[in-house]
Amino acid sequence: MKSREIAYLQMLAVLAISNTPRGRKNLAEELKIGEGVVRTLLEGGRDLGHVAVLKGGVKITEAGSEFLREALALCGITKMLPLDDAKKILCGRRCMGFITMEGVKDVIGLRDSLVRLGACGALIAVPREGKLALPPLDDPLEKYDKRLAETLKPYVEDGGSVVIACGDTFSDALGLIALRCSQLVAKQ
Repeated sequence: MKSREIAYLQMLAVLAISNTPRGRKNLAEELKIGEGVVRTLLEGGRDLGHVAVLKGGVKITEAGSEFLREALALCGITKMLPLDDAKKILCGRRCMGFITMEGVKDVIGLRDSLVRLGACGALIAVPREGKLALPPLDDPLEKYDKRLAETLKPYVEDGGSVVIACGDTFSDALGLIALRCSQLVAKQ
């Protein structure tokens, strides 16, 4: 079971990538948590100025976006973006890409951890000789999906990596937040 802090970060992440306000029921389904928990998270978010509750649903505020960016940076995640293109080579209805500050030491272990958290598939890429490579064989991502490789290449610097996770809900695709931020949350 995920902590409320992780659920809160994941809720802000969903709101950050949404073009329209989201309702409480939709958030509960996408995050795989109860509507009562969502209500509590939204009340706290509203009190902190992170979300705006509107007639048609909830939107993230600029303060909420800044809080999310700072929290993810503390967890080693520099960028998060929805990647609909990744569904062609992976699975699921929702795919999220994460740009991390450092490389991934155990690619298979990370993939397995993301799958245990609900992802139906995950892909890790690292910069090698001006291209994004898929360890451990170091095949270029362009070999499998040129458009996806072009989308991601500008975000990754040497030493960083790209982690793509897909699943049926955003909860499944946002597992990296739980993995990377759980230790930080536990210290609080």
